[in-house]
Amino acid sequence: MVADGAEDHSRQLYTPELLAACQRLPKVELHAHLNGSVRPETIRAILDERSAAGEALPVTPQQMAELGPGGGRSLAECFRLFDIIHAVTTTHAAISRIAQEVVADFAADRVVYLELRTTPKARPEYGMTKESYVIAVLDGIDAALAALAAHPRGPQPQLLPAHPHPQPHPQPQPHANPNGVGPGPGPQPAPDASGSSQGPEDQAEAAGPEAAGSRRGGVASPSREALAAASAELSVSPPGTAPATCLQEPRPGEKQPPAAQPQATREHGSGTGPAGDGAEGGAAVGGGGGDGDGRGGGAWPPIAVKLLLSIDRREDAAAALETVQLAARLAPRGVVGVDLSGNPVVGAWAAWAPALAEARRLGLRVTLHAGEVPAPAEVAAMLAFRPDRLGHCCCLDAGLGSELRASAIPLELCLTSNVLTQSVPSYPEHHFAELYAAGHPVVLCTDDSGVFGTTLSREYAIAAAAFNLSIADLQELARRSVGYVFAGEEEEAALREAVERGLAGNV
Repeated sequence: MVADGAEDHSRQLYTPELLAACQRLPKVELHAHLNGSVRPETIRAILDERSAAGEALPVTPQQMAELGPGGGRSLAECFRLFDIIHAVTTTHAAISRIAQEVVADFAADRVVYLELRTTPKARPEYGMTKESYVIAVLDGIDAALAALAAHPRGPQPQLLPAHPHPQPHPQPQPHANPNGVGPGPGPQPAPDASGSSQGPEDQAEAAGPEAAGSRRGGVASPSREALAAASAELSVSPPGTAPATCLQEPRPGEKQPPAAQPQATREHGSGTGPAGDGAEGGAAVGGGGGDGDGRGGGAWPPIAVKLLLSIDRREDAAAALETVQLAARLAPRGVVGVDLSGNPVVGAWAAWAPALAEARRLGLRVTLHAGEVPAPAEVAAMLAFRPDRLGHCCCLDAGLGSELRASAIPLELCLTSNVLTQSVPSYPEHHFAELYAAGHPVVLCTDDSGVFGTTLSREYAIAAAAFNLSIADLQELARRSVGYVFAGEEEEAALREAVERGLAGNV
């Protein structure tokens, strides 16, 4: 279940005005799992389509209806939702649709740079290979960016349908732990039948095929009048929508304040592939013109979207190497790195270390889920490997906490995920407080926005309220996060300039 009082406490954390201020910030998202970010209503729509086609469904509409809303879900309901997501996302069309919608949702939340991650899946019964799965994700990202470019004004375009039948796909040639970082073991998710303890994303990994996270585009900012209207709407929810509370504000793309005006750009060859070879890795991040308000002609800079391929901890050395090689082959389409994730009590570091070293040799960036459960020997090996980033790091003892801080490895921190999965007891007790106070590089992330009913703006608002951060502090968090992206120097510099323009319009 949700940690005692977690939901009630989070509802009291921030005001609608604070959330509105966070929504105006240009933000960077670096830890978002594709399947965990899916809209629950999309899963229902896919089920309806498959039912209409006469297919046997892996889950009934009634089972979907029984799940609670957004962040109000219990931990058990989060587990069930992950199971459902993996059961219904079995075709290339469904995967592309989800990727398209996820990009649109992050763009609507004024995320200007997004790194999605996903584990390549093979579903032979649906004609899906690991490579065709990743291509379907990239196709969905491209479709989202094309839609943003084609509809600079007006309502969101119609998104891709999720065809219920298998489709052939072309194949490519506060209160910190005084003993270390985080609250220590603390309350952990209940052990499963095998005795393991894991979060929803990892439970899904263990329960089904490799679980699920990409590249380019843009979105314009609303006018000052629209921003004022948005703040008003956050105070009084429109009919038919949930109140704009901590856990139930409208999700991007549903019932939103006055629509943003997207404007995507593409500049092939401006990104970086392996070893910074200048392969097509995404559009340059920039904006045109200027009208004196720091927004580059009134338009938010384009959203740049990259993809990381995740190595499942259940995989052996050969499968891990296969994922790395696939990432390298698809680097020209915007795959920039690899991730290690999955059930944190499964597998051994020695099985994946050679593949991760090969990823580094090929010029791919590496991020690792670490310290989700107490595992001192493994975390020590990960720190010795010196990845480009680490995720979570909830359960570190004093020695590892000191070593982490000395390493200055940037940390992807997911407040709501860690609280709802009981990796930490509460928001104020999250290890963000200690790391932020120590000046350690940190970036706020959503992890699984669809499952946990959150947005990146909401995570910023929670951080502000739980750790007494000012708007200037939040702006500095957004500014510093640019330095942790998996992008080439030129693209990072362009992104930094774009974020500065966005921040100048929000002082």
